[in-house]
This record gives sequence, structure tokens and C-alpha cells, in this order.
Amino acid sequence: MMKPGRVALMVSMVAVLGVVEARPVAAQVMVDALLPPAVLTSRQPATIDAPTFAVEAPARPAPLVGLYVSMATLQALDVVSTRKALNAGAVEANPLVAPLLESPVALLALKAGVTGATIYVSERLWKKNRVAAVMTMIGLNAGYGAVVAHNYGVAARQRR
Repeated sequence: MMKPGRVALMVSMVAVLGVVEARPVAAQVMVDALLPPAVLTSRQPATIDAPTFAVEAPARPAPLVGLYVSMATLQALDVVSTRKALNAGAVEANPLVAPLLESPVALLALKAGVTGATIYVSERLWKKNRVAAVMTMIGLNAGYGAVVAHNYGVAARQRR
């Protein structure tokens, strides 16, 4: 059986590898579909009245959805690993989270809020700077992966 700390590390690595392996998808407009066949076979220059097309919003960078899923997974693993470390005798080091540990519902609400806010900010960011949005999510995922791995390590040391 794989150690939980290694699972967190693997989730982070899969997220990063998914970003590296993601290929941008570009829509290609075929000229043949836009021009009538007579224009394509004619040797004389032709004048075409082209309709005005609405410009579509840019597509979300491919890696972001995977990074969002891994962020939510890491948040859930953070809750589980924190509870496990606390049950083993550890103490919460984050003074902002410590008061919420008495209520699992409050802790889950905090983690859901953090995940939702992170996704919201990233969604706004990619519309202005796609690379910054992806890199921010990679950094946050790596950071939370380290937190989860640390929590599981603390739990293991406390049990010894």
C-alpha cells in the first residue's frame, strides 16, 4: 500500500505533467468551406462580400481544468491529513485554521471557499495572462502538495 504522503506527491506530479503534456487546441477554418466552389476553380480574381463574424472568447488553457481538479483533491487531502495528524497528537500550526478544527463542517467550508476563490481568481487571470494563470495554479498545487505530504509525515512521526 502506498503511503498517503506519496499519494499527495504523485497528485502534484500528475498535475504538473498534465500541464507539460497538454497541447493547445486551435480551431482551423477551412477556406474551402467559406468560399463557393466557383471561386476556388476560377482563374479570374473575384470580389466576395464576406459576412461579419462575431469574435469568440478565447478558449481556456487546456491544463487549467486538470489543475483545478488537482487543487480540489489536494484541499480534500489536506483536511484528511490534518485530521490524521491531529488524531496522532500533533498541533495545528496555522493560527487561522486552528479555531475551525473543532467543527469538521467549518473546516470543509473553509477548504471549499479557498478552492472556489482560487478557481475564480485563476479564471479571471487567464483572460489577461494565460501563462501566469497556469503557473500560479502549478505553484499553488505544488505548495498544497507539500503541505499534505508534511501533514502525513507529521502523523507518521507522532505515531512512533
